[in-house]
Amino acid sequence: MAFWFPSDALRSDDLDRLCQQHIFPCADRPRLPQRVVHGMMRGFMDLVFEQGGRYYVLDYKSNVLGSEDADYHAEALRNATLSHRYELQSSLYQLALHRLLHQRMGSSYRPETHLGGTLFFFLRGLQGPEQGMLHFPANLALLDALDGLFGLPQRATQP
Repeated sequence: MAFWFPSDALRSDDLDRLCQQHIFPCADRPRLPQRVVHGMMRGFMDLVFEQGGRYYVLDYKSNVLGSEDADYHAEALRNATLSHRYELQSSLYQLALHRLLHQRMGSSYRPETHLGGTLFFFLRGLQGPEQGMLHFPANLALLDALDGLFGLPQRATQP
């Protein structure tokens, strides 16, 4: 599922700061290269699905974290996510899904009820302790800040 976001003087430092503030705040991760984005940002979500009235993004990852099933434990999944900046990817996916649901559901849309978050499925970790899954729940404060950063009036906390 493709998405596009218009951006006008979007600073990568601001995206970086928001992710560090809202997702694993004390964890180390590589800094984003300093850039200012003008134009359109595009992305592709592997799968969007609904379960129990909540909508999720599922993203497949083929990272090699070790040769044993036990190498795919929660901390290893988290570290791989941060080292590759997948938490930023998850944030943009959630913003795209949030906007799509708002557009399609209109006034009945409630982010706190309908947004389930992002699931990263590390395919090689299927037999590991986490069964290859790392869940990032929807973060409404982060979505609200991202909406503001992209310069659109819609807010995550307002249906």
